[in-house]
Amino acid sequence: MFFIFIFHILQVLGLAAVIHQVSSYEHFNDTLHESRFRGSSRKRHSHEGRYDGYDHNIPLSYPGMYRTLRDNQLLLRQETSKTRSAADCCPTVLEMVEPEGGKNQDGIYVELYRDHNYRQRFYELSCHKDILNKPCRFMDKKLHNQSMCVQQHSYTYALVKDTPSHRNKNFPTFPAHGSGGATYTLDYISVRSGCSCVVMPNKKKRKMKHKRKNDDE
Repeated sequence: MFFIFIFHILQVLGLAAVIHQVSSYEHFNDTLHESRFRGSSRKRHSHEGRYDGYDHNIPLSYPGMYRTLRDNQLLLRQETSKTRSAADCCPTVLEMVEPEGGKNQDGIYVELYRDHNYRQRFYELSCHKDILNKPCRFMDKKLHNQSMCVQQHSYTYALVKDTPSHRNKNFPTFPAHGSGGATYTLDYISVRSGCSCVVMPNKKKRKMKHKRKNDDE
């Protein structure tokens, strides 16, 4: 029964995280570099083949600034090519991370399983640093200042240290080799999952409309 449970955990984590032996920091950098050009097999990202996203090291052109239709068409031509079929209103960057812990669905910090040989790796889609919390690109002039690129999050499985404060009764616990008596279990942790363009109502117009209504009464 124990081995069946372990096999089930490995199946789930195989979809949610890459637990891979890390021999050096340079090896991690090589893996991260390759991940930007190899498509992720995880369905959540929906990338096929080469990842056509953006890079934090490549700055965006005039992020957060309003651009005319002509300027937007020029930007669209610049950012689309044989490897990128479309340009994002809120560009994202695909990153592989090795966190020591994270927050679960209850907002509680959980410690991830790791040792000197193994780490849990997760793919994240982050807002490009130049556009985070700034107006979206390619927006109409009337809505530009009411728009904002917002970081989105979702939850994925992770192997975490079991403690009474966040024990998940839906999953059993098991000891890890050389863990000094600590037990581990499955839980959810929050990961960055995309960058969304949100449009907010114009507060000034709302106030003016409300004021006019009060004056009429």
